[in-house]
Amino acid sequence: MENLTQPNRPDLISTVEVTEDLELGDIPAWSYSALKTFEACAYRSYIAKVKRIQEDFGPAAARGTAIHEQAENYVQGKLPELPDTLKKFTSQFERLRELFIDAKVELEGDWGFTRAWETCDWMAPDVWARIKLDAFVHQDDTSARVIDYKTGKQIGNEIAHSQQALIYAIGSFFRYPLLEFVKTEIWYLDHGTTLEQTYTRDEAMIFMPKLHERAINMTTAVEFPPNPSTYNCKWCTYGKGLDPHCQWAIT
Repeated sequence: MENLTQPNRPDLISTVEVTEDLELGDIPAWSYSALKTFEACAYRSYIAKVKRIQEDFGPAAARGTAIHEQAENYVQGKLPELPDTLKKFTSQFERLRELFIDAKVELEGDWGFTRAWETCDWMAPDVWARIKLDAFVHQDDTSARVIDYKTGKQIGNEIAHSQQALIYAIGSFFRYPLLEFVKTEIWYLDHGTTLEQTYTRDEAMIFMPKLHERAINMTTAVEFPPNPSTYNCKWCTYGKGLDPHCQWAIT
């Protein structure tokens, strides 16, 4: 078991057990959304990731995907005019488009990391962590912005979205060793509001050991107990319908 510490890995502020000697379980890679699901109800993760039964997230998710595609196409210059769905952020998207022309913006980043937090391809055999973001803006050699578009409601989701943004910051510091500052921005496209936070490298990496521990718990799991509750089951479709995939669902 190798320990990575700040002196020999400047992107880590405290000791992290890389735990490469631990055998991975049935779900060997994680993302923020997958980790959130696993910690709420491991059996839901089992159905989705091990049994590979796709969950129906409904029209709201389909709408979100379509709007994300519109945003990407506009910034890339594939759309001549800004779609109505994005006009609460007109000046911001116009500026992103300008920065994209200047080669300062990465879109739809698919970042992969190994258990040692080395960068790798999204589908690499040893990929362990996956971070997907909407836009990454290179401001200069030591600072950057990470932008994530959100559709739907803002109220009640700020804590979860802040946690997700923190993971974006951590991933940014690993991917770009010269970075010293990262500003995360959640753009609530339906509301015209933002949720912003700025991190130094040290500030973000304070949270790194706990995140790593949580991810190890998920990716080494071999048991996936259900956690039925009114709240969990309300948002899960596996227990619904005439032939549900989950027998423990509270309906």
